[in-house]
Amino acid sequence: MGMVSVLIAEDDAYYRKYLEKSLLSAGFTARSCQDGLEAYHAFSSYPASYRILLVDLLMPNMDGFELIREIRTNFKHLYPYIFVVTSLGDDEDVVRALQIGADEVLIKPISPKRLVASVTSGLQKLKLITFDVLIDSFVEMLDMRDRYTGRHSKNVQLLASLFAKLYAEQEDLTNVDFINGLSAGAVLHDIGKILIPESILQKPDRLTSEEFETVKKHTIFGSQILVQSLTKHPENDVLKFAHEVIRSHHERWDGKGYPDGLKETEIPLVARIVKIADVFDALTSDRYYRKAYSPEDAIKIMESDADAFDPEIFALFLEHRKFFMALERRKYEEARKTKDVSS
Repeated sequence: MGMVSVLIAEDDAYYRKYLEKSLLSAGFTARSCQDGLEAYHAFSSYPASYRILLVDLLMPNMDGFELIREIRTNFKHLYPYIFVVTSLGDDEDVVRALQIGADEVLIKPISPKRLVASVTSGLQKLKLITFDVLIDSFVEMLDMRDRYTGRHSKNVQLLASLFAKLYAEQEDLTNVDFINGLSAGAVLHDIGKILIPESILQKPDRLTSEEFETVKKHTIFGSQILVQSLTKHPENDVLKFAHEVIRSHHERWDGKGYPDGLKETEIPLVARIVKIADVFDALTSDRYYRKAYSPEDAIKIMESDADAFDPEIFALFLEHRKFFMALERRKYEEARKTKDVSS
């Protein structure tokens, strides 16, 4: 445990020394700070070193609430496990600390045995592979196998997430898992293509009907990847929404899509939203068998096939078309510029 460093932010000198001594005795290394500002500077100097933070809430200069908020805001690429160590019995303060980024709350007084057990447990949780890490690994595999699919997946995640937030604001949806699950499903929507032959994925000509039937199976293959996890964790709404996107993003409002031929509101809401982002990005991207359409032309093509989309959601997309066209135009023009340089 000697390689694990714990950062302590505690203004009570006696308790600060008590926490530090208890951790050192258990084999941890620890640095103690007398207020939040000193702790923030210490963390900023060596952000990757401190994997566990013990933070008092009421401190001078910078209190524990601000310290937690600053670390979570300014170090998004890192995730230290943050314990709030407090004698406060006010539920509102505890809830507030958890809402801004604390992981657990330890109420004083804390025995050395309980402190060490809690810190050890926090470290074990940090070692778990998170859903985000898993997603990044899948997308990297896609990108290594087929550059178009990898780039497309990231583009669709950006478009769909922004679009979903607009929709959530309009409909007054406050379910965070809805947005997170939709975002995860958007970036993984084509994950099943890992099992489709490269000769089909990268074919420079139009696919035959038989090849297209093979490609259509990616929705089933992709959804099967999450089925086991979803079975083990049926309460996980993020997994549920991601699974719905992966399986149903090629369904059509008129019932002529695949793989299940769902129609209208039979199609999960998250899939109806991601479908629009998926089609728009696919049209404005170079494919092996055709050049990208301009954002303006892509919108016209989508309008000519409006029966594919949920009419209310598509209307919202068209309402904000200038914003989404601007996002895709930058990608489109950069791709054209790159081709001009290389030619």
